[in-house]
Amino acid sequence: MHRLYQLLSSLVILVFAPTLLAGQNNAIVLFGYGGRDLPLSNLNETGDHFGSDWVVGGGVGLQLNTNFAVRGTFSTVNSGWEGTSIELSDSTFRRSFVAFDLQAGVPTASGFVPYFVVGAGWFSIEPKDPDLEGDRSFAGRFGAGVNYVFDNTFMAFFLEGDTWIYYVDGLSYSRIQYDIMIVGGIAIAIPF
Repeated sequence: MHRLYQLLSSLVILVFAPTLLAGQNNAIVLFGYGGRDLPLSNLNETGDHFGSDWVVGGGVGLQLNTNFAVRGTFSTVNSGWEGTSIELSDSTFRRSFVAFDLQAGVPTASGFVPYFVVGAGWFSIEPKDPDLEGDRSFAGRFGAGVNYVFDNTFMAFFLEGDTWIYYVDGLSYSRIQYDIMIVGGIAIAIPF
């Protein structure tokens, strides 16, 4: 059932989601990225926490005009866990982040587009340890980035920093968590 949920979530993102590409009106934008996930908060007072690790993701966007886009994104990271509160046979956790965002940017003559992102979605944890159950909860996010649109092409390179806020209510923890993701990637616009 959980795999079906992930598949349906991915399909929703691919069909309805979006990102910003300077100067492109009425375009569907496909993008992929990689970077680093940096959990900022502990799961309890004794310091149990997810480790930082590499994150990969992507999504699809709808460029509404030169300044605004809506987009859907999916990110996944396999994190280690550090702590002493629970015994684990495998301390790896797959954490997934899904969001629907509004992106607002200001294109410049040089091809750079600084932008802001605000969105909401959900967060899920899948422990590799078979004795533990996963968790899924609402997540919010905000961030900023910059696109660079290559001259006379429909391609852009982007760098983005996001803060994710979500509530972990499982794995014997109950606490608000904050993660920072720093990612870079490539976007391709398909005008229509």
